[in-house]
Amino acid sequence: MSGIFKFTKYILLFISVIQLTRFSPEYLEPTLLYEYFIFIGLIILLGVLDDFFKLNKRTNILLRIAIILCSLALLITSVSFQSTSSVIFSIVMFIAFSFSIFLEIKQKED
Repeated sequence: MSGIFKFTKYILLFISVIQLTRFSPEYLEPTLLYEYFIFIGLIILLGVLDDFFKLNKRTNILLRIAIILCSLALLITSVSFQSTSSVIFSIVMFIAFSFSIFLEIKQKED
């Protein structure tokens, strides 16, 4: 039964990405949408690698740094397009992944 729940989150993420591609309001810039795709893709890659493979600490940290850089690019683009909700989302994701890297490095030192 636990195997079903392991794959359910990936099925739900796949459905969410499909729904995001169909969701294209007039006020959402295509550049912002593509950056969201890259951001979600990196998070899915981190989740798949973490669940199915034994990740090296260095690889885990490098993937999180790539996600942080993507969130910074999303923040800059959101500010330039004056999208308030995307700015808030980018800041929250930047803080969350930065804190997760801090905890990963701190755990590595111990």
